[in-house]
Amino acid sequence: MSQSDVIDLQSLQTMAKVFGSLLYFPLTDSNNQTLIQALSQDVALADSDIQAWCNTVQSELPDSLNQDFFLLFEGGEVMLAPPWGSVYTDKEEVIFGDSTVAYRQFLRQHDIELDTGMREPEDQIGLMLFAVSQLIEQQQDIDTVKALFAEHLLTWCYRYFELVQEHARTKSYQQLASLVSQWCEAVQELLELTPKAMKLYR
Repeated sequence: MSQSDVIDLQSLQTMAKVFGSLLYFPLTDSNNQTLIQALSQDVALADSDIQAWCNTVQSELPDSLNQDFFLLFEGGEVMLAPPWGSVYTDKEEVIFGDSTVAYRQFLRQHDIELDTGMREPEDQIGLMLFAVSQLIEQQQDIDTVKALFAEHLLTWCYRYFELVQEHARTKSYQQLASLVSQWCEAVQELLELTPKAMKLYR
């Protein structure tokens, strides 16, 4: 493995962890607030889209961000942009569908544990990005990382990001969905991935 590959993997691991946190916990969560503050002050990110996004988050009311998080990630009567993969890949649009089961087996096979203390589907978008970070942190073979993206995440995430951009009420979540979607496209190109073809029901 060349030095450039190592640097790319380190960057991939860091960004997967960052975006995982931003898409799993509320933006108003204290850890995310610390993260956003650090990103906004990172000289290496000066004038970047990420820093522009940080400014957007800091300009919006916490109550508005929390309300958006509830609607997008926890759900009112209708979930307009469900954050779980099987809702998109299962004909019945259910959580804990067949794709969740397949993904769970993949995680077990590679000794990845995502213990959140709750009984929730492992194919939540933020948790999947945490899994990417863990795989790289454990120095798993790059082919394993590629398999997670191509067979489990990229199969549905672009549609999910479209729905978040369409239905989010705050610019923070609209822009976050766009940022992570663009990052996924960059990863797909970098790792030369062809996502597994799956019919989507959303």
